[in-house]
Amino acid sequence: MRILIIEPHANGHHASYLRWLVLEAERRKWQVVIATTPAALRHPALSMLASEFSNVRMHLMEGSRGINLQSESMPRLLWREFSYWASFKSAVREISESTGIDLIVLPYVDYCFYALGLLGGPFRGMPWCAISMRLALSFSEGTAGGAVPWKWRIAGRILRDRSLKALFVINPSVQDLPLDWYSPKKRARLRYLADPAENSASASREKSRSALGITATTVAILVFGSIDERKGIDFLIEQLVSHDDFKGYTVILAGKQSEEVRAQMRGSNCERLRSEGRLIVYDRFLDAEAQGGVFAAADVVWVGYRSHFYMSGVLVLAGRNGLPVIGTSDGEIGRMIAKHGLGIAARIQEPKSVAHALRAMLNESVRSEMGGKARAVFAGHTVENFGTSVLGEFDTTSA
Repeated sequence: MRILIIEPHANGHHASYLRWLVLEAERRKWQVVIATTPAALRHPALSMLASEFSNVRMHLMEGSRGINLQSESMPRLLWREFSYWASFKSAVREISESTGIDLIVLPYVDYCFYALGLLGGPFRGMPWCAISMRLALSFSEGTAGGAVPWKWRIAGRILRDRSLKALFVINPSVQDLPLDWYSPKKRARLRYLADPAENSASASREKSRSALGITATTVAILVFGSIDERKGIDFLIEQLVSHDDFKGYTVILAGKQSEEVRAQMRGSNCERLRSEGRLIVYDRFLDAEAQGGVFAAADVVWVGYRSHFYMSGVLVLAGRNGLPVIGTSDGEIGRMIAKHGLGIAARIQEPKSVAHALRAMLNESVRSEMGGKARAVFAGHTVENFGTSVLGEFDTTSA
């Protein structure tokens, strides 16, 4: 079997999902073609993938002016989505005509979600499945008998595609979708997919903390991943420098930073923490060993993101490593924290709420109890379960 995976970007979770799908394809002895862009191929995670697996071939997609277009307005958003759709269509045509394709996976359907709903799949009738990061129920939705929201109507149009095997959604709220929104046939194609994480904290806590210069009495709070303004670290830093009783905190900022965050790092608050030895910065992509080290050294993980209403891979990583979180009270993160006691949810734009959460996490027994709950909740969010769930949808096709 030859499977095409379409992934034009490699930052954040994109490269991880791609790797985990390739691992499952290798286990099944399937050949893999990855349709991507030259910019993505320069990312360390993707370049390593290309050299590590013998069953993988890269296909460079045609450039499109709209793919990297910022999407502040609806017309620009639609132009960007149609650009993705057209690029994906071209890649499918070129690869199917040159080497052949049996199956297609789109790990991030949100690239062209609305375009898919309006135009259908550009996959030439081949069996395909996709994963959505952004389909979620808001707190005001989810009641039977109400009007179906626009985004879920678009999802319904995608679900009626005859060649679609499954539309996976990583947000747990999809499990609460009202029964009267879709027909049984459409609902059968809509699947909750447990967002996975690799538990890579193999290093000992003592060695990891010693390597970072963190003492036994310090509470290390980790901010991990692609570090941009969305991470809300300004809310965290502001509170740490505003209260004397937070001097026991040290921040580990681990991940490649945006230019806006780099400018923030030069501000007075960050300079103060750095001068006090309370700000440790890795402004780069972290490989598995380095990732394991920072999680092993941490006591708490920060997921206090602004304007983020969806599931977080960092939340899963924290749980897989038995670490509690301080997170936003909004969206999927807030729901998970409230439902399972994984940490403390804060209204991150309210200083008193963030300070309350930080103060509570100074208690070691509180951290230990919440970390234990988090580990249990995310025990099944494994890479193996992820791969078998997605590619397993093709088993009847490939039989």
